[in-house]
Amino acid sequence: MSEEPVVTEELIISGLRRVFNLNEGEDGDFTLRESIQLHDGNAIDGVTKAEISEIVTRLNGAKFKNESSFQWENEAEFSLISLDSIGTFDRFFEDREFVGQGDNPVTFKAGVPSREFSAYLLCLFAHNPLLLRAPRNRTLLNRVRTYGNRISMVSTRLNRHPPEVNSLFDVFGESLRVTTLRITSARSRSDFEKLATSFLFHAAYNMNAAARIGLDSVFRSQAIQRVTRAQTGSLDAPRQTYDADLVHHYLMGVAAEIPLLEYLAYYHIAEHFFDKVFNEDLVNQVRSGIIDPSFSARRNKDINSIIRIVTKVQRQVRDEGGVNEQRALQLVLDRFISVSRLATDLDAYDATLVDYYASNDVPFAGASKVAIRGADEEGARSAIAKRIYKVRNALVHAKAGELPKYAPYAHDDELTREIPLMRFIAEQIVIEHGTVL
Repeated sequence: MSEEPVVTEELIISGLRRVFNLNEGEDGDFTLRESIQLHDGNAIDGVTKAEISEIVTRLNGAKFKNESSFQWENEAEFSLISLDSIGTFDRFFEDREFVGQGDNPVTFKAGVPSREFSAYLLCLFAHNPLLLRAPRNRTLLNRVRTYGNRISMVSTRLNRHPPEVNSLFDVFGESLRVTTLRITSARSRSDFEKLATSFLFHAAYNMNAAARIGLDSVFRSQAIQRVTRAQTGSLDAPRQTYDADLVHHYLMGVAAEIPLLEYLAYYHIAEHFFDKVFNEDLVNQVRSGIIDPSFSARRNKDINSIIRIVTKVQRQVRDEGGVNEQRALQLVLDRFISVSRLATDLDAYDATLVDYYASNDVPFAGASKVAIRGADEEGARSAIAKRIYKVRNALVHAKAGELPKYAPYAHDDELTREIPLMRFIAEQIVIEHGTVL
């Protein structure tokens, strides 16, 4: 679950200072060192202490709030994330309003954040100043600081009505490439999130425009980092060739924007070898039985013991519709994975992960803790296989009433912590099957 957002006057002021050039007056009001000129000839000169105080009271008075929404008695606002790279949802629904039917109609409006939600996003910048160092957010600062000229130019070129801007928070909100969904009701409600989800389904069903409730990753301090092992200038030419099927799965994982897809792409690299290692293991069991000095081809009981090995495996394959996947996964790890290298890779990526796996279950999958460091490698691989297999099952199975159960987006933070484990295992498998040039 996401943490409840913290909104204070101090954080808002700190966020404003990081984005705008402000001077503070003796009365506590803030003045821009250079006014922002609007399309109608008016200007925004700053922000008053009273306006900041009013916004804080409003946000903290919400009945329910989390990192992506604020909900009051009669209205709510949700941050949305477009689920396609070209922003179909944002473009189609920008500033459009939809009014429901009935005696107590509900109104939906998607568009730029309200001044209150914009103030909340400023609090995030203040709470974690490193966010503003991200390339996209440095671009945001330039958009804010050239606001007046940019809006005039865009409105003229696209023949659009300029946005309604009445405060410094409106300037910030309009400059963000963030979309929120505002819902208002004539009566008090407690089901605003259900209404928002219904609207998003309606939009996807009718317009093929998909978005979800959530906070854009650029505002989140724990957004997953990308693995970068070399600077451009120090990158060598490859010294091995690699299996194309494995590489394609790996590239899909690296490029995936959705944690579920990324995890499964890496899992498929291990799955590629399930039949091979499972059948080889059966052959080895039969061979071991036959070459054992105590085995005699003349004794029926010895022959039957070999038959039982094969029959047992065949029964499992028939009952499960294929090889025993958890057993096959462990065999893949036993064959191709160095636990010590895995621990080293995890430490290089995030020094807290090995301890995290040792101290934390995966609640949505019912998967247990894993001691990667300090345990024998065989035991570690067995525990890792169980954890990975349970996570995989939770991702691909979604029977109603079955618990534990993975909820898309709701469990993305927990799933994101599992991805490095699966990725570094997949990398070892790909490299192990390389051929020297």
